Amino acid sequence: MPFEDIRLDLDLLRGAGIRPTRQRVVIMRTIRQGGRRHLTPEGFHKELADAGLGMALGTVYNTLNQFAAAGLLRRVGFGDRIFYCTSTDEHHHFYDEDTGVLEDIPGPQPVAANLPALAPGMAMVGVDIVVRVRRAG
Repeated sequence: MPFEDIRLDLDLLRGAGIRPTRQRVVIMRTIRQGGRRHLTPEGFHKELADAGLGMALGTVYNTLNQFAAAGLLRRVGFGDRIFYCTSTDEHHHFYDEDTGVLEDIPGPQPVAANLPALAPGMAMVGVDIVVRVRRAG
């Protein structure tokens, strides 16, 4: 791997306040190289293992959660499903209940209207819209 790639991963982690361990750097590099996508901890763990980058599933879970808390990933969760979106810009998703696939809604994004007033002392940090779909019929 070119030194510039390693430096980028180190800079991303340090910039987010995360200590760059070997495993975190490997996970960050693999996420960056995979491009824009939606990860599940189990699927990403398998991807790492298939690439010969074996690590404990708990490490993958903890690292994805840590990256999301630091703003490097976007956590999208509903029900018992958790995905980590590699694109942190404001956007919404389609979830196919037949296939279990989460996809970005393309083009103009839906707008949430008539949101409730917040309790005193609370600040809105975002609105996530997940449109669940399945085959008709």
